[in-house]
Amino acid sequence: MNIQGFRTVGEFEKQESVLMAWSTVEFACKGYNMDNVSLEIVRNLYGNVKIFICCDNEEVKQRAINKIKMCGLDTDKIEFVIYLTPIPYPRDFGAEVLVNDHTGELLLTNFNFNTYGMHTTDHPISKLLKEFSEFHAELVGVDKIVSTELISEGGDREFNGRGVMMAIEDTEVNKRNPHLSKYEVEDEFKRVFNLNKIIWLPLPTFDDENMYSGKIPGPNGKGDAYRSASANGHVDEMCRFVNENTILLAHISEEEAKKSKLHNLNKDRLDKAYEVLKNEVNIDGKPFQIVKMPVPEPIYLTIRAGDFVYDMWQESKEDLKGELFDGSPFPGEEMVVLPALSYCNFLITNNIVIAQKYYSEGLPLEVKKKDEEALNILKSVFPDRKIVAINTIALNLYGGGIHCNTRNIPAKSLL
Repeated sequence: MNIQGFRTVGEFEKQESVLMAWSTVEFACKGYNMDNVSLEIVRNLYGNVKIFICCDNEEVKQRAINKIKMCGLDTDKIEFVIYLTPIPYPRDFGAEVLVNDHTGELLLTNFNFNTYGMHTTDHPISKLLKEFSEFHAELVGVDKIVSTELISEGGDREFNGRGVMMAIEDTEVNKRNPHLSKYEVEDEFKRVFNLNKIIWLPLPTFDDENMYSGKIPGPNGKGDAYRSASANGHVDEMCRFVNENTILLAHISEEEAKKSKLHNLNKDRLDKAYEVLKNEVNIDGKPFQIVKMPVPEPIYLTIRAGDFVYDMWQESKEDLKGELFDGSPFPGEEMVVLPALSYCNFLITNNIVIAQKYYSEGLPLEVKKKDEEALNILKSVFPDRKIVAINTIALNLYGGGIHCNTRNIPAKSLL
């Protein structure tokens, strides 16, 4: 299909709707209520944009409706849909929609999907989630489609709305499309998104590598913890466009890196991203403004057999023959995990930005300090929007955040 005239928009532009996925279960693990996070997202979206809530089945749908009614919101103003999504992150497999500013037409770009590199494209879960994008497109009245055989997830694609995309090179080339060269991957992205250029950041954060890669530094700096889950390499955990010429990039100071082995591992990757970005320009040849965003303090949790996140983690034990990629054995009935913590995984929509925060009573005050710093930065780069931050640890245990849990559809006319 000829997509001349269509444009891939920035998330900061006007939107028609936001779709979010409601968790299959109420608790990610003991004490961490996923429904409470979902309720806060709905409460803040309500009145700003049309809301779609995707539920696995009627039972989950009714649970969501009951919880939302208890908050005093009119559920008749929210559209509930049924679609089995074993992963609560429609950002990655929901509809990526382009807009034609002159005709008001919308266009779906349809990708292949292999469950973050964990399965083949013909695995039942991969096929189910690949088909979700067309399901979502139909919900919002999009019937024009351009398809590609590229494997890619929405969380690893950031757009400035004026012909530029940011993505992680290691993810898009080495992990998802190793049968293609970098130039072939780039050319195909340019074709299906009508882009002028792609900014390739070398690596994702260390935290966001494959959850089965092996052990990571724990609370005492020793290799005795694990990633609770991960998207296996997404840009929206570390770097975002906040307008067409401004980029928010996670940053770790020398002092932080000296205090934390985990921060030290992440600093090297984020510094490499900065080296790329500081030399990049937009399509007019002007450099981007780069705003540095803090990285959350590590917060570790203990999960056990019977916790939903633990049981989900163990599902691949048989396929991997009881061994992680680094050769270490699968953990036993108890494991210390690091949720996917990030201040960059916020959602931008009409009039509001919904961000993540982490402090609760009993945690170090440094956590609270960073929460406040991140909130103030968002207020500075979004002066015309309301900024709210909600505690998302229950959601982060699944390997992503608010941005991952939602998928925006642009308005039909952005002129």
